[in-house]
Amino acid sequence: MTTFLILPTEILDRIIVFLDSPNPFEATVFQKPKAPGSDWGYSSPGAEHFTLANSSYRDLPLKTLSTTTRFLRTLTLPQLFKHSTLSPSELDGFLAFVASHGLASKISSLTAHVYTHYNHLHPAWWARLLNALPSATQIAIVAPPEILDALAGIHTWSTDAWAFDMPLQILRFGLSSDSAQQELDYDDLPNFLAARPWSQLTVNEGSSLMAYTTYEFFLRRTPSLLTALHFNNSISGDALFANLLSFDFVAIFPFYNHVDEILKCIRKMKRLQRLFVKLCPDPDTTILRDEIESAGGHMDVNDPWNECETSWMLIAHTIVYLTMEGDLQELEMADVQIEAVRKTLEDSLTARLQEWWAYNGAGSGLWRRRDPYAVMTFGAPEVGGVA
Repeated sequence: MTTFLILPTEILDRIIVFLDSPNPFEATVFQKPKAPGSDWGYSSPGAEHFTLANSSYRDLPLKTLSTTTRFLRTLTLPQLFKHSTLSPSELDGFLAFVASHGLASKISSLTAHVYTHYNHLHPAWWARLLNALPSATQIAIVAPPEILDALAGIHTWSTDAWAFDMPLQILRFGLSSDSAQQELDYDDLPNFLAARPWSQLTVNEGSSLMAYTTYEFFLRRTPSLLTALHFNNSISGDALFANLLSFDFVAIFPFYNHVDEILKCIRKMKRLQRLFVKLCPDPDTTILRDEIESAGGHMDVNDPWNECETSWMLIAHTIVYLTMEGDLQELEMADVQIEAVRKTLEDSLTARLQEWWAYNGAGSGLWRRRDPYAVMTFGAPEVGGVA
């Protein structure tokens, strides 16, 4: 260790960057939302916040290195807390820790787990975070649907939450580094949607499987911020949609009529360049079996798949609309990971989009918009062709 410590600081910094790990939230943001497990913990006795979720010292060499000497801890802190996680109840301690260690300009992403309303706090907890972390270009909120609705300043649209059993959903917002520098006025706060000129949005609504066990499930209204924004004619919601360049939508077996409502929001995203959609669980997950067992087997297993197949066709129609009316350049359908439905999904979307879009290859799930000049001059290639 002594020999290691005599290395120039620049080399030590390079070693630390090499030991750094990706944002742990990326591994879970497209899966069914859940509360942090028992393996989350405080990084240090004085730090009133969580960091580096679902990880152990054995799995994180950078975290292990930070516990060896005070000097190495000082060097590792900026990387160690680059992706931070907290609850609003820990806000004061978190901000004090950030200030005392000079980390305000080092934190690039933040995940907030919000399980209750914090309307009694002034300024709003999220406003203090945005002002205190000018380098944070990605903010994720994991919360119950009604909490997300409150952050957007609207009333919950659905009264059927009991049927869906969706305890948590995820919103993740992104923006450019320049836009993140804007300071909020605590005496004239907008709602969270209008707090920044967000250009990226991820919405993970969780699983609808439990609702399939209810009578006439197709009449149930999914708890959804996007649906609420659309039907409430939200001004801040429409402004958010109009500014988005990238949008990810994740929902496990949603009803096709709900997907249709989501697509009404997507049609408002005229500047959108990239769209990612995932409607099926990962191939290696047991969520379908687990939720059928939890429901006591009271579910027709064909219903969720039929809803998905109809949803894919609705998505294709919206892609055609955005081809004519918007700037969409890339579509990624994660459901091609499911081998049993891959060919159906690929063939149906390619057939509908072939005049304007090129599929990137079997199993890729990626469609890219063709050069309009090439389409006019040479015409569209055969179905299944690659640009």
